[in-house]
Amino acid sequence: MIIRLQRQLREAKGRVEDLVAATYEGARDGYLVVPRTELRRAPLSTSRGKPEVALWHLTDWQGGKRTPSYNSTVMRKRVQLFWDKAEKITAIQRKDHPVDQCVILFGGDMVEGLFNFPSQVHEIDSTLHMQWETVSQLVIETIERALQIYRYVRVVAEWGNHGKIGHHRDGVPRHDNIDRMVYTHARARLQERKLGGALIWEDSAEDIQRVQIGDYRALLIHGDEIGRRGYASPMTIVAWVVRQKSGAYPWPFRDVYMGHYHTHAEWPLPDGAGAVYQSGSTESSNRYAGVFMAAQATPSQRLHFIDPAKGRVASQYKVFLE
Repeated sequence: MIIRLQRQLREAKGRVEDLVAATYEGARDGYLVVPRTELRRAPLSTSRGKPEVALWHLTDWQGGKRTPSYNSTVMRKRVQLFWDKAEKITAIQRKDHPVDQCVILFGGDMVEGLFNFPSQVHEIDSTLHMQWETVSQLVIETIERALQIYRYVRVVAEWGNHGKIGHHRDGVPRHDNIDRMVYTHARARLQERKLGGALIWEDSAEDIQRVQIGDYRALLIHGDEIGRRGYASPMTIVAWVVRQKSGAYPWPFRDVYMGHYHTHAEWPLPDGAGAVYQSGSTESSNRYAGVFMAAQATPSQRLHFIDPAKGRVASQYKVFLE
């Protein structure tokens, strides 16, 4: 009996190791084929006034997901629509004050993955390697477009539960994640451009990311860190954030950005200053959400403008992507 169980354990571990190795091999192969495009830097703003910093919260692209109204092609079009709308809104802001910097928060679940639901294999339009390749290229193009709108760009990247390799019971480290592989590849390709100080993007193995813009401080999480099996009520989410602000997390912050639930929401914190900002998804017609949660959401992402001197959000936009 014990010998059989030990053999089954070795076989299970071997399957997980094979999955990880195959994913890295696919990432290496795809690295060689991503095309280069011309990159034209944005000029500095000419308006006067107190500078602000744009913040793009881009999350839950679910690259590879297939529903009646969503697939990889629709994902690309909706992300491109966000670029266009962000550029127009930034132009309006610049009529009053300079906006030369942008911080992009990639919030996780950028890929759909393969291991989250028993029926998932029937609800994708591409397997892991193609998801990795498609989303990596879209991340690269997103940063390139941001550099055409803003003079300086900084990226903070978090990974989600859909990028996890294997079943949640498999012994794969949390940070060994397809989302993180997407980010690693995109960052390496962009570093080849030798952009100097125009782009800052540092990798982090932590599952909570720190965001600092002048005196503004916030945390970036995916959202599955809270609750049981990745679900928590708004009250539970706020209580979790309050505990972190009370000393559980060893870095003072004002706000928290999260995705995971595919809906756009905001909850104030009891201190009267901070807030939890939950952003939507580019996805639509999610069968799982409709059946198990009786909920659907309009595709959207989040755009903020930060006052770095006062350390707070100066204005915010829910950017619809229908």
